[in-house]
Amino acid sequence: MTSPLLNGKSVLVTGAARGLGATIAETCLRHGATVILTDVLAEELDATAAALGPNATAHPLDVADPDSWQRLIHTLRGGVGRPDVLVNNAGVVRGTTLLEAAYADLQLSFDVNVGGTFLGMKAYLELHMESGAGRPGSIVNISSVRGLIGGARSVTYSASKFAVRGLTKAAAVELGPLGIRVNAVCPGPIESDMSVRNPQFAEMDWDAYVARLPLGHLGRPIDVGEAVAWLGSDASAFITGIDVPVDGGLTATSYSIEPKQAHALIVKTV
Repeated sequence: MTSPLLNGKSVLVTGAARGLGATIAETCLRHGATVILTDVLAEELDATAAALGPNATAHPLDVADPDSWQRLIHTLRGGVGRPDVLVNNAGVVRGTTLLEAAYADLQLSFDVNVGGTFLGMKAYLELHMESGAGRPGSIVNISSVRGLIGGARSVTYSASKFAVRGLTKAAAVELGPLGIRVNAVCPGPIESDMSVRNPQFAEMDWDAYVARLPLGHLGRPIDVGEAVAWLGSDASAFITGIDVPVDGGLTATSYSIEPKQAHALIVKTV
């Protein structure tokens, strides 16, 4: 049986209507937490929260909109106050090269991935100063291995995820004296709607990519969920300002995923 890492704690997860965010919320719930799910996809969000049961609640949120965060803060003031754990998970990915990418792609990546993380931490701090002072807390920002190393067709995404790590480290220094830990989880090749099942990456040679990973298989969303639960728990009470790659060993290698056509050309040339 899974140990209750988060027993008695409240966890707020952004981008939780589906995919990785929904799995993170479910994992935290299994570890004993009450979970607050937020997303811009209101109908899917309600359905996901309902499926998780009575210890899960849903609140609409556009992470890139400061007013939307203020509405959520108002709701939290009348309920749990500052959550014990904030998981800034909401994000977008644009799988384009530098040549193909438009400036709008970069703006969107920064508005959601970086702006959403920034506003989330600001909201958490505001609630902490009002009602959570003296109570330890944890913020877990979802970055990416592409925020640790570069990769093909990830220029705008990679730029935004490097920025998330920068926010994480600066906030860890500032918020540590308040008892708030701030860490980043960096998912790698996780089988999800944002990777293998993403039409943007339909031409990628996933089989060749996986074969080069030290662990030899893709990760699962629950692998990320478990890392988040640990960082949110008291088991990691002396850990702040770090990056946790959940990547099957990818960042220990120098490999990147390649289009199938490019891989075939290399083989033929050799």
